[in-house]
Amino acid sequence: MTFRTLLALLVVCMSTVVGLVACGGDDDASSMPTAAHTTTMSGATAAASVDSASAADLRVTLDTLLGEHAVLAMVAAQKGYDGADDFEAAAAALDQNAVEISKAIGSVYGDEAAKTFLDGPSLWRDHIRFFVDYTVALAEKDKAGQQEAVDNLTGYTGAFSGFLAQATGLPQPTLQEGLAMHIMQLKGAIDAYAAGEYDKSYAIFREAYKHMQETGDTLAAAIVEQHPEMFGS
Repeated sequence: MTFRTLLALLVVCMSTVVGLVACGGDDDASSMPTAAHTTTMSGATAAASVDSASAADLRVTLDTLLGEHAVLAMVAAQKGYDGADDFEAAAAALDQNAVEISKAIGSVYGDEAAKTFLDGPSLWRDHIRFFVDYTVALAEKDKAGQQEAVDNLTGYTGAFSGFLAQATGLPQPTLQEGLAMHIMQLKGAIDAYAAGEYDKSYAIFREAYKHMQETGDTLAAAIVEQHPEMFGS
């Protein structure tokens, strides 16, 4: 299977929730890659955690889902770069995680916010697609393509930080700085992987996971402060 074919499959997997079933097989956790299997929460579980009116549950939900995003994004990038047979499953798991995060957002801010989060211009699914574009260009040694993808990812940090700032009341510059760090960590991890610098790649991998959990803490605290009536201690 060519790398271009893998890219096309990823785009299909990201286009709709139905695409998860078509590309990834059963939505049972056993169909996901091992790295995803250990941390994946079902969408129902994620929503239930937020709806349980516990600030601690909200924090755990966001920490888990955002940390899982970092892991699955890097696994999918590696699988795509290598042209691995299980790339489709990794891509499907990554998109399933995106849907679950949107459900957590929607349980607080409503269905329209969840849809915008997931499919708005230069928002969540788009940033995954931009990162795939970067990985394709890296594999093909296409410098112009790499730069275009980086430019698109930079645009994402502005658009998504604006979305989060409007929703949570957190300062946009701080949010954008954190998103830029996330992007550079993912980029650094796949750059090091492509160069055969595996120790460095996996060190960044761990940093990216920790950073996304810290982001979950920040968002959870802001949401609880914003909506104290929704969450207990």
